[in-house]
Amino acid sequence: MFSIVKRIVNFSDKYSKRFKMAFIFSILESFCINTPIILILYTLLKINDKSLVKGDIWTISIGLVVSVILRALFKRLVDKFQSSTGFYIFADERMKIGDYLKKLPMGYFTEGNIGNISAVISSDINFIEEHGISTLSKIVSGSISVILSALIITLLDYRVGVIVILTAFACTLTLNGLLKKSIDITNEKQEVQSGLVNSVIEYVKGISVIKAFNLEGEKSKSTNKSFKDTRDILIKLEKSLIQPFITLDIFMAIGTGAIVFLSSYFVLQGSMNLAFAFMMMIFVYQIFLPFRIIGGALPIARIMMAGLDRYESLMRNEILEENNKEVELDRFDIEFKKVSFAYETKEVLKDISFVAKERTMTALVGKSGCGKTTIANLIARFWDIQKGEIRIGGVNIKDMGVDSLLKNISMVFQRVYLFNDTVLNNIKFAKPQATIEEVVEACKKARCHDFIMELEDGYDTIIGEGGCTLSGGEKQRISIARAILKDAPIILLDEATASVDPDNERYIQEAINELVEDKTLIIIAHRLSTIKNADQIIVIESGKIIEKGKHHELIETESNYYKFWQKRVKARSWKINK
Repeated sequence: MFSIVKRIVNFSDKYSKRFKMAFIFSILESFCINTPIILILYTLLKINDKSLVKGDIWTISIGLVVSVILRALFKRLVDKFQSSTGFYIFADERMKIGDYLKKLPMGYFTEGNIGNISAVISSDINFIEEHGISTLSKIVSGSISVILSALIITLLDYRVGVIVILTAFACTLTLNGLLKKSIDITNEKQEVQSGLVNSVIEYVKGISVIKAFNLEGEKSKSTNKSFKDTRDILIKLEKSLIQPFITLDIFMAIGTGAIVFLSSYFVLQGSMNLAFAFMMMIFVYQIFLPFRIIGGALPIARIMMAGLDRYESLMRNEILEENNKEVELDRFDIEFKKVSFAYETKEVLKDISFVAKERTMTALVGKSGCGKTTIANLIARFWDIQKGEIRIGGVNIKDMGVDSLLKNISMVFQRVYLFNDTVLNNIKFAKPQATIEEVVEACKKARCHDFIMELEDGYDTIIGEGGCTLSGGEKQRISIARAILKDAPIILLDEATASVDPDNERYIQEAINELVEDKTLIIIAHRLSTIKNADQIIVIESGKIIEKGKHHELIETESNYYKFWQKRVKARSWKINK
């Protein structure tokens, strides 16, 4: 039981001193809770001896008032040091998660872990933050209260003290049994909850496909099953607590009954003062009450521990090797040196070597799945390579901190993600300190200023999650404005005009021309007409470089690139026969 307290204190790290202060004030609060009992005993003894005088009444009254005031004060200090501490701790932990997720390889996010991450951030941490500290307070305060009560009674009458200690020991064993019984179920609950989040996310993200193919009933079966599994495990958890709570009530009833009976017996026997017996009969109902409070708090504490387990498990995932070294580059050429890479066991790139010189355009060409996008992702170090080296400006990217690397790179891909925020904040994501004038200038270069000004609130318009209120071409131009604002020396471009209408294609192409001026550009080419003027064209097949050169050089060889080009020319010359 106390292992829970110890774990939270250790987890609190730099805030652990606040918890320790709260424990001290909890002890003082418990003394104040027990003070009125002592004063009642004193009063009864004085009445019994017929020695109660006016001065005693003043002493007892002042003692009661002071104990109540001090109890309120200590309770306030306990709340101050415990409750606010939880918010401080988890504000820091959320920031820590954000920094940590940036260091995980992208493969982690494609292996069904999104639901787990969502559950940790939106459920586990919130639960611990909202219930954890108050639960901890109940366990600590209740335990201290029982210990002090047992100590006071034992000092007053060891015979009753033995009964209190034996009852407290039996109740503690029951609570430990309750805690152990809930471990497996709460761990199972966490797994079911993670599956539920995964299922809901999948259902919501695929709702357009589900509606288009009329799969609502069929597809919702797995979601309904997740809801039922969650319901069943919560009911199972509640049922598992029934027997331990009945046992706890039985032990408390036996202990209370034994104290009342023995106190009466000792009075009749003449070995206990009547006033003391009356005090014990009043006090006995308060002695064991904290066990009920602790019993109610322990299942919550167990859920909290399971959440903490899942949080710590998330934070133990293998991150990209990093030395956090701040590197300032003086040139921005990119070199792949015998690079091989595999997604788990599937080899994607095999012994890739090339150099993209500074301020030149290098185009990657090949069939879908050949490894073009993987090369761009490896430059940004979304994954780590298994063999070889990737260098920028002569520096191995593994020798740079993530921030040092990414501040030099802007990426514009076909699938644009915009946040549920204003247009302005989405663009400033690339450069938070940018002025509105800088943002407007970037948007003008990206050919998106005019349509932004036509929106209801201009740059302050909320564009919806994923940019759902904008067209594909509009989203592309905003993403290019974001990249222009960042003004990074390296541009990774998954040709953004591949799936847009002719009007948007013209605007986007003009925006790209503004973006790539004097940059080191790696472009993944879908339309070969856009790369005729590239300084270097690399043709990839099955993860290997099979050709390399300028457009006219590769055309003259009449090999793979030549065949691609001929197919493109033929496709552009088709017409409809009447």
